[in-house]
Amino acid sequence: MTVYKYFLKISWKNRFAIVLYVILFFVIVIINSTDLSPEDFELAFKENKLNVGVIDKENSDLSNGLVEYIRSKNNIIETKDDEIFIEDQIFMGIADGVIIIPPGFDESVVSQGPALTLYTDDRNPKSVQIGSQINKYLALANISYENGSYNLDKVANALQESAKVTFTDDNGEVESKVRDLVNLYFNLAGYAIIAIYIMVIGLVMSEINKEQIVNRRNVSSIKLVKYNMQILLGQLTLAGLTTLIFLVGFVVWKGTYIELINYDKYIVNIIVFSVSILSLTFLVTNITNNKYAIMAIATVLSLGISFISGVMVPQDLLGENVLSIAKFFPVYYFVKANNANTSSLLGVSGELLMMTLFSLVFLLMGIIMSKGLSGGRNS
Repeated sequence: MTVYKYFLKISWKNRFAIVLYVILFFVIVIINSTDLSPEDFELAFKENKLNVGVIDKENSDLSNGLVEYIRSKNNIIETKDDEIFIEDQIFMGIADGVIIIPPGFDESVVSQGPALTLYTDDRNPKSVQIGSQINKYLALANISYENGSYNLDKVANALQESAKVTFTDDNGEVESKVRDLVNLYFNLAGYAIIAIYIMVIGLVMSEINKEQIVNRRNVSSIKLVKYNMQILLGQLTLAGLTTLIFLVGFVVWKGTYIELINYDKYIVNIIVFSVSILSLTFLVTNITNNKYAIMAIATVLSLGISFISGVMVPQDLLGENVLSIAKFFPVYYFVKANNANTSSLLGVSGELLMMTLFSLVFLLMGIIMSKGLSGGRNS
C-alpha cells in the first residue's frame, strides 16, 4: 500500500485547500440562513412577549385575574390614563398595546357587552395577540360564571393547559422552512465538493504524474493494475472523508430538524453526486498535468457551473437557455434532486440516474484522453 500512503501524504500537504473551502462553505451557509433560524421555525406556534400597559379602574377579582394573566404572557409597562399619552407610547413603539379596564367591568362581562378599551398599533400584526389573550380569558370566565360569581381558579387551571404540537402537513410553514434550509445547505455543498475534488485530487495527481515519479514507477516491480487500484482507493478515501464532513456538519449544525425531512434522500444524492464529480476530476487530470491549470479549472468549474445550475441562484429564477446549458452537467440534477419535495428515493430516481450516466461518460472520456496522451508520448 505504498502508493496509497503516498497519495494520502500528498493530500495532507494540500489540506489547507480543503479547510479553506469548508470554512468558506459554512460562512456562506450561515450568512444565507439568517432568515431560517430556530426562532423563526417557532413563530407560528409561540406567542411573543409584548410591552403592554394596563390601567385597572375596577380592581375586582375578575379584573385582577385578567391583569395577572396578561402579565404572565407579556411585559407590563407604566402608562397614564391619558389618550394622547397612550397614542404617543404606541406610535413610538414603547407600548404594543394599552388596556383600560373601566368601572363596571364585571357587569359588562356578564352582559357580554363592551367591557374595556384596548389601544393597539394597527401597523404591528403582533398586537392582535393582546386582543386574543383578553378574549380567551373573558370567554373562559363567562363559562365559569355560576350563582353570581366567577370560578377564577378553574379559569386559571384551564389557561395553564398546553397542547403538544405535532407536524403532520408536509406543506406546513415549519416543514417548508426546514426544507429550504436543508436544500440551501446541500446545494452549496455541491459547489464546495466540485472545488475540493478537482483542486486537491488534481494537485495530488499532478504531483504523482511528474516525470521522475512516472519513471520510478516504470522501473518498480509494482503492477499497473495494483498501482491504479491504490490510486483509486486514495481518491475514494479523500472523496469519502470530504463528503462525510458535509453530512456530519449538517447533523452537528441543525440535527434537531432531521426528523422533519427525508435525510436519506440527501445522503444518497450527495454520494451519487460525489461519484460523478470524482469521475469529472479523473477527466480533468487526464487533460492536463499543470497544477496552475488545474487550480484555474477548479475555480472556473465550481463557480461557473454552480451559478447556472441553481446553487447560487434558484433554478426557478434562471432562464430556459441557461438551464438548457446546465443540463449538460451533473450539478443541475443534484440541485433538482435536493429541491424535490418527495418522501422516497423513487421521486428522484431520474436525477440519480442522470448523475450516474455522467459518471460513466466522464470516466470513459478520461480513459480515452489517457490513452491519447500515452500514445502522444510514445510517438
